[in-house]
Amino acid sequence: MTAPVCRQCSADVALKRLGRLEGEDGGVRIVIDGIPALDCANGHKRFPTPGFPLEFIERVMKTGELVTAEPAVEKGLFRKRSHCPSCGGQLPDSTDGASRNETRVEYPETGQVTVELAVPVYRCGGCRQEVTLPSSTVQRGVMQAMANAFRSADITPG
Repeated sequence: MTAPVCRQCSADVALKRLGRLEGEDGGVRIVIDGIPALDCANGHKRFPTPGFPLEFIERVMKTGELVTAEPAVEKGLFRKRSHCPSCGGQLPDSTDGASRNETRVEYPETGQVTVELAVPVYRCGGCRQEVTLPSSTVQRGVMQAMANAFRSADITPG
């Protein structure tokens, strides 16, 4: 079997761990540290496999450790509003800070990848419960924030 080569310049590539990558979308902020990538001497990077980014996102979200606050419930047909899942009260427009959590994803070839996630939280005016964005908004935000983090490192797909 031949050694892998860079698809852009045909130089030899090696598997390495990247440093801190950051991305943000709609208030959802993600930091990824130690993600594996194939890298050549000319600085071209790509994921180890074409399906790696989606598989990585699925593994990160499956841990269930990143979003700990209860998600808001969206109501409204044309203008969506966030409501408390406990008492049904409408949530304020301004955030009450962020829920910050961290998880680790193990890769046998390269070791651990650390993922930190910060998601805006709101304090219900009625029951004082801490509530985050609706689940669908968080999922979209995480996926886009990760894509932005990958772009920041100039990782080409495939």
